[in-house]
Formats: sequence, structure tokens, C-alpha cells
Amino acid sequence: MSLPNGRTVIGEVLWFPYSIFAWTSTLLWLCLVGVCCAVAVLFVPFERFQHRGPHLLTGFPMWFSLGPVRTIEDPLYRRDVVSMFMQNHISMLDGCTATASIRVPLCGLENASHLNVPGYGWIMRCANAIAVDRKDPKLREHIRDAIRDRIARGINVLTFPEGHRTTDGTVRPLKNGVFRMAIEAGIPISPVAVRGAYKLLPKGVFTVRPARVVVYIAPQIETKGLTMQDVPALKERVRTVLDAFVQRGEMLGELCKEPIVRHKSPPADTSAAV
Repeated sequence: MSLPNGRTVIGEVLWFPYSIFAWTSTLLWLCLVGVCCAVAVLFVPFERFQHRGPHLLTGFPMWFSLGPVRTIEDPLYRRDVVSMFMQNHISMLDGCTATASIRVPLCGLENASHLNVPGYGWIMRCANAIAVDRKDPKLREHIRDAIRDRIARGINVLTFPEGHRTTDGTVRPLKNGVFRMAIEAGIPISPVAVRGAYKLLPKGVFTVRPARVVVYIAPQIETKGLTMQDVPALKERVRTVLDAFVQRGEMLGELCKEPIVRHKSPPADTSAAV
């Protein structure tokens, strides 16, 4: 039986009882937090207190799972700038990783079916999650309008531009969609690189393992003035920042502040053949 990240069947068996405890604790805890949030939003808009309490509480499952999060905010990163966060996608705990590290009002792009999950889905609804229904013929327009609404309310947007979880711990190719939306909305992009979470819970397994999870929040990359022709260069910039930290622990904050340079195709060779 082939298992990811060098795991063995014996190890999976040994860690299974604790993993049952971790997942059960996570579900019960998120249900409790979800109920509390649902009551609180009857009196106060969620974005006013989200980053002061709920973020900390929804980050607790990382402790249950033996993967507490350490956050590094780049000195050039600005909390007061509403941004689109782009985080590398590793496991089912990525949402908890994000809330444990990002200390600003936040909503996410969520599969519409996830909003019905007890606990987690309740919290996402309170947090103004943007539902993604692949069957919606006007999906792009609805997401674009929702992003603009959240920005106007001072709510940052969390996305996972790879689209799917990594299968080997490396950063997968990034999709174009969220970059186009960021340019259309004129919202800056802040790469969020997560290192160590692949050891905690890789795709395809149920059991958790102790891990040191470190999150690097990079400075905002400006998108104003960019066009759809700049998507490849913008996408390459974000992937470079994510990959540098995930693979080597390297923080490329200065690179985020450099202007995006569009790659031009070399001119065709019109010289006559000899």
C-alpha cells in the first residue's frame, strides 16, 4: 500500500486512535464556535469582531491536530490594506491554518456544499463566505460582484489558487481565475505560504502527525493598472513567493513590491534563410 510523505501502514494504525480524538474534538469545537458566532451576529456584524476572537477559536483545531501554527508577517505586509490572500493548498485543515495566522476580517471562496457542513459551514456563513457553485452559468460574474461587496465592507478575501490540494508537498500550478478577479476588482494580492503542514496531514490520509507549521504572510502585490495580459506574470510572481518559502523557508518580501513586468514574446526572425 502506497502512502504519501513516507508514511507506513503501521504508523497509520498507531496514530489512528489519536486522530479519531483530534477529528471529533475539531468537529465538536467548530460546532460550538459556530453556534456562538451565529448568536453574536444577531447583534454585531461579524467582520467587526471576527479577527479578535473567532479567528483564534477556529485556529484551535491545529492544536488538537498537533500542528500549532507560528506566523511570520513580513515587515512590508500591511494589515490595513484590504487584500486577496492566496494560500497554498495542502489539507482539510487549511482554513484553520488561515484563521490561526491572518489577523484581519476575512472571508473565503467556498464550495457551496461546504457551507452545509455542521460547525465549519455555519462559521463560513457568518464570515460572509462567497459560495462557489460550479453549476451556476454566471458564476464568474457572481463571484466578482461578491468580491467587490466584501472589499467595500473592509473584508479581505482568502483563496487557494492551486484549486486542489498538493499531492507531494510542492506548490501546484496556479489557476488563472482568481488572478483575473483580483485585477478586475483592483485588489492587491498577499501570498500566504504554509510550510510543514504536508507532514501534519497530506492528501489521501486520515491520520494526523505532529508537525511544525509555519505561515509566512508576504507583502501585498499591487494589481492596479494591470490588465488580463499581465495574468501570467502576476501568477508567476505569486508562485515564486509561495514556492520559495514552502521549499526553502525563504521570504521574498522585497520581490512582492517590485513592479510586474509583462513577458513579451521575442520578435519573429524575418531574415532570409541562408
